[in-house]
Amino acid sequence: MKQFLQKKAKLVFLCMLVLLTCTACANPRGRDGKTLADQIIASEETTIDASQINYKDIFDKKLKKEIKKNIKDGQYTIQPTTFKDSMSKGWFEGLIVWPIAQIINLISSKTDAGVGIILTTLLIQMLVFVFTRKSQMSTQRMQEISPEIQKIQNKYKDKTDERSKMQMAQEMQNLYQKYDIHPFGSMLITFIQLPIMMGMYYATMRSVSVVSGSFMGISLAGTPLDGFKALDIAYIAIYVLMVIFYIVSMKLPQWLKKWQDKKDNVKVKKYAQEETNPMANSMNMSIYFMTAMICIMYISWPMAMSFYWLVSSVIRVCQSLILHQVMNKK
Repeated sequence: MKQFLQKKAKLVFLCMLVLLTCTACANPRGRDGKTLADQIIASEETTIDASQINYKDIFDKKLKKEIKKNIKDGQYTIQPTTFKDSMSKGWFEGLIVWPIAQIINLISSKTDAGVGIILTTLLIQMLVFVFTRKSQMSTQRMQEISPEIQKIQNKYKDKTDERSKMQMAQEMQNLYQKYDIHPFGSMLITFIQLPIMMGMYYATMRSVSVVSGSFMGISLAGTPLDGFKALDIAYIAIYVLMVIFYIVSMKLPQWLKKWQDKKDNVKVKKYAQEETNPMANSMNMSIYFMTAMICIMYISWPMAMSFYWLVSSVIRVCQSLILHQVMNKK
């Protein structure tokens, strides 16, 4: 086990490096929540309403003055953003944010901004799944066999000697081999998904088609908070559905396991019951904590992000259902 952890140390380091690199990116929004004019990514020359952007919070005074000068009759013309321009600001922007934003712009030009986000999210999730399908299956299996893991942990709960620790580690390793689980597979998913998720966040915020676009008449530049203040049903519905589907996407593997056990007439032992299973309780607490954090953050972010998170959660729900069926067949 010690050697296994040492082998994975580099992967942990890379995950942390990616996290620190991505979080170092500049905030694309001004204090009013609107996207900064110099942060917008366009695929062609586009004229938008100046009220949809923010130029007052741009740090560069010369650039701020130039943008203000180019606003005529309440309209601002944005020039195409080249790959070279994006790469000059860093690899994360050039290799991840710029391509995603341009895909959104391309699809949105044929339909609308909402469809652009839906199809781009679907495309990205499919690409990620191709590279991480084994790791994602391992992660879902890990959630589904949590009662068996808990059984082993309970067996050695009061034993602190080295021999017992080694036996527990060996039994855990045998369990992982039995179900073809790679314990650190979730790190690979995080390593790939984290920069893409953050890239999607920045691309959604900065894509010109989203900044000035809508979905079925709903402006994606407004915030859920604006919707609650105005009692706008469409805004409130998207926000509430985002929260519901996020919880469902996280809890679904556990629900599927319970449903499968009931279908197969598997008797759930006392140690495996959720109310007496510390591991299950800990997972539930983590889910609810993350949901609360998302609710707080997203209420003041543009609707585009709530819409993106809703689409992502729906895709994860479908993915969990498919993975469960595949694993059962095996």
